[in-house]
Amino acid sequence: MRSLLFATYLALAAGSDPGLDEPFSLRIGESMKLPAAGLELRFLDVPRDSRCPLDVSCIVAGEAQVVIQAVTEEGSSELVFMLPPKGSDTQGFESFSITVTALEPQTEEARPIAAADFVATLVVTAKAE
Repeated sequence: MRSLLFATYLALAAGSDPGLDEPFSLRIGESMKLPAAGLELRFLDVPRDSRCPLDVSCIVAGEAQVVIQAVTEEGSSELVFMLPPKGSDTQGFESFSITVTALEPQTEEARPIAAADFVATLVVTAKAE
């Protein structure tokens, strides 16, 4: 029994692919396969980020636009998510609900964010039938 638990721990520590309902993070250009779901997601771009900087008081909170490509055997689609500061957005694709739960880093007034620094956290769930 102890060896089975150790083998399970090693498999988890090796960075196995996430499953449905498990959060994971991607940088721009990275992709994640969810083999059990037959789905691959790629973080394409943040074409716009007008979120209110952390060190500024804003009248309007703004939002960031995040583009994720979703691919299955049936096809692919570019999904556009609109995230308010510290907020999330969900899009449907085939039999899945894909949620971008966070986009880091948060903007600061005097510090531009390089594309390579963006990290999106996503969760994929099966749509209720």
